[in-house]
Amino acid sequence: MPDGPSPEEAAPAGEASPAEEAASGFVRPEEPYAGMDAELSERLHLPVYDHRLDEYEGYVVSRAVDTLVVECLADLGYEASVNADTRMDPLTMRGFGPQREYRRYGSTRIDIAEEHAFGLPGGDGGDPAYRIGGDADLRAGAEAAVSGQVEDVRTPSGEPLPEGGCLTWARRQIEPGSPMPFETGEDGTPADVPSSHMLVEDLLGESFLAAMEDPRVTAAAAAWQECMAERVDGYHGTPTSGEGAAPEAAVPSVECKDSSGYLDAFVGAERDVLDGLVAEHEEALTARHDRLRKNLGASLEILGW
Repeated sequence: MPDGPSPEEAAPAGEASPAEEAASGFVRPEEPYAGMDAELSERLHLPVYDHRLDEYEGYVVSRAVDTLVVECLADLGYEASVNADTRMDPLTMRGFGPQREYRRYGSTRIDIAEEHAFGLPGGDGGDPAYRIGGDADLRAGAEAAVSGQVEDVRTPSGEPLPEGGCLTWARRQIEPGSPMPFETGEDGTPADVPSSHMLVEDLLGESFLAAMEDPRVTAAAAAWQECMAERVDGYHGTPTSGEGAAPEAAVPSVECKDSSGYLDAFVGAERDVLDGLVAEHEEALTARHDRLRKNLGASLEILGW
């Protein structure tokens, strides 16, 4: 693999970088936030959301990584190309929200409950974001080259694999020092990759569990149960569950969350917990946030978006 400049370093004027030349296959979503409910997102907003990438921004970084993986494979002599049909699922924003906040407390959107009950349309995840050609042996070799988990891979070009394989190489073009596959931090938790903020995930888990025990939340949950008992015969779910329940319970579940004050109580309790946690970890949160913004900017350049 060439050890050339990273995408964070500008190519000479009028000259496209290899990554930019490889980027033509991915189409930028025209309105990635079209499906979101801005009022609901504001209502459910938690302070740590400001420190991580949202769903669209994470999609951008993932497509940039895919673009660089294809570049790496091509340099090693494999047949690889980006999948031009790759699209961001329009239900991502509508069904989950930019921070996946619409499902953090169970179903929260009436329109989604009306259309899909407690779930969302299932799918197989779509086709992969890049395609690998050649015979079975070549494809297997390319997959090994991506993961970097197989030793002594003989590439068609004769070039050695970059450390950690093409995936690690691609990530390091966006964020130097990105971890090897399955590498963990000092505390044993997964190490951050260019789109992630594991500290935010940890704090969100901590605040959720603490809020579950908050008296405001337990009182609101009891009020929700009373509301549901009046609306749906024999319903035994909880505000945050519902999958597998009778579809006709989906809309009442959302409506009872509003009338019982459950959503506002839970969000308020989480915010109270997170105010202290954010202050405690402010330096680390800010440093990672700044790095993520650089990663996003580099990814947009790679994709030519």
